[in-house]
Amino acid sequence: MGIILRCLSVWLIVSAGVFSLSARELNATVKVRSDAVHGSNKQLFTSLEEALNSFINGRRWSDLSGESNETIHCNFTLLVTEAVSDRSFRGELYVQARRSAGSTSRETPMLNIRDQQIEFNYAAYQPLSFDSHFVQDNLTATVAFYVYLVLGLTADADVLMGGTRFFRAMEQIAVAAEPYGWRGWEREKSSRSRTVMAATFNDGSAEDFRKMWYRYHSGIDLLSANAADGRENENMVSAVSLIASLQEEQPGSVLIPLFGDAKLEELTLLLSNGSTVEKRQAYQTLRKIYPTRGTLLDTLREN
Repeated sequence: MGIILRCLSVWLIVSAGVFSLSARELNATVKVRSDAVHGSNKQLFTSLEEALNSFINGRRWSDLSGESNETIHCNFTLLVTEAVSDRSFRGELYVQARRSAGSTSRETPMLNIRDQQIEFNYAAYQPLSFDSHFVQDNLTATVAFYVYLVLGLTADADVLMGGTRFFRAMEQIAVAAEPYGWRGWEREKSSRSRTVMAATFNDGSAEDFRKMWYRYHSGIDLLSANAADGRENENMVSAVSLIASLQEEQPGSVLIPLFGDAKLEELTLLLSNGSTVEKRQAYQTLRKIYPTRGTLLDTLREN
């Protein structure tokens, strides 16, 4: 009964009629790679790729009714690593997404994530369907989860806290998927699972991160519009400070790798144009947070 009530409450929030922002829909490149699975029916995976493409690009994922209809360019790559049976598989899902920066053709990354906890059932030529109120299939639930994550992060970049309804949709999916016991939906925080990610964006602990995300992209838009006035660099420095605070207070937060995987390369490039003091401080801070990214961060070091 508790799960049912929670699902209902989340659905009410998602459906609360707050659709006033500009519409953004997906233009996704979808690939299924099955080279690691020898002897399997390759036509099945061709069929799966076509079904996923229709599933992602053939749906309208939001009911926004604004004046703009900007497109989010993204990639969904399903790497099939194991055939458990003729119709049961395991693998990894890679999702990358980009947002237009200001009114220019330049793009800024929104998401770059690798999910290694994918398991699903599929039969050749099987169409994919999804009902967020009645989740029955792990593959479509997982893909829909990441579609909403892309939409939420993009909406947060456009408007302060603008992605809330999409993060609520993620939580609705996580709540519905958890009882099945599928991998990747565990509730333990140490797992950094989809359920944990959804909870993080909805329990208030991500509020400062989301505000930083908006300021960061406001700075990106200023740069792209050739209207740099100093604020854009302040936003980049503030992003470093926020991630450092998050690392100190919540070292296991899913937001730290989420930000680093998507934005660290861009952030480092932008900060490399800053003052000597800013670069030194950013290098020292980021090196502690992302110790395996030393080669990238070396661009901030002073010779």
